[in-house]
Amino acid sequence: MKKKIKQILILNGGTGTRVKSISKGAPKCLIKIYNQTFLYLQLCEIKRQGIKDIIISCGYKSQMIINEIKKKYIKDLNLNIKISTEKKKLGTGGAILNAYKYLDDSFFVIYGDSWLNVNYKIVAKKFLNSKKSSIMTLINVSLVKNHRPNILLKNNKIISYKKNSSDKSFQYIDYGLIAFKKDIFSNFKKNFIIKKFDLKKIIKRLIKDNDLIGHVVKKKFYTIGTPEDFFQFKKIIKIVK
Repeated sequence: MKKKIKQILILNGGTGTRVKSISKGAPKCLIKIYNQTFLYLQLCEIKRQGIKDIIISCGYKSQMIINEIKKKYIKDLNLNIKISTEKKKLGTGGAILNAYKYLDDSFFVIYGDSWLNVNYKIVAKKFLNSKKSSIMTLINVSLVKNHRPNILLKNNKIISYKKNSSDKSFQYIDYGLIAFKKDIFSNFKKNFIIKKFDLKKIIKRLIKDNDLIGHVVKKKFYTIGTPEDFFQFKKIIKIVK
């Protein structure tokens, strides 16, 4: 039996405050790069990775994203896209719970402003063979600029997760691709009143329960979260578009 994950959830709920000079107030994923939106480029890459079932979680100006999905050039990608809309800000954890009814038993999560250089199939195989409930991709902080480490890794095991740690033993940051088993969210879902909470709450619980594995990636990622990041990405996308 082949080891596959067939679904990905894209988190697009943020307001993109830091990049409004470029987005002109639209959601970050709709920023144009060489006459294509970042969302379109990201969807093309996800399809190239062999994933066709996509959930887009959106909040800020969600109708603009919905309108984009309806355009012919995205329809022509022949992807199965569902929209999960936040009526208020839910954070990364709340956004996953808000999309709970659409989720497969195992699924990927990616941020809507991230461009990743990682083989999804390798990550999926490692995850599904591990029997753990989640896998987090990591990168050594020395390979990326303007980021502070937040992950302590020892003997290929994630020991701790802290935002912007000043502890020198923390040498890794999360890369931006995570896979989960849906059932770990069931306890959260039982008492779920729509509220804002961060995904790090779930990550910390998984670490405590020894139910999370790491996968180190050696190729840097890109984002469009700031003007500096955007222009850096715009330079490299010439190579891959």
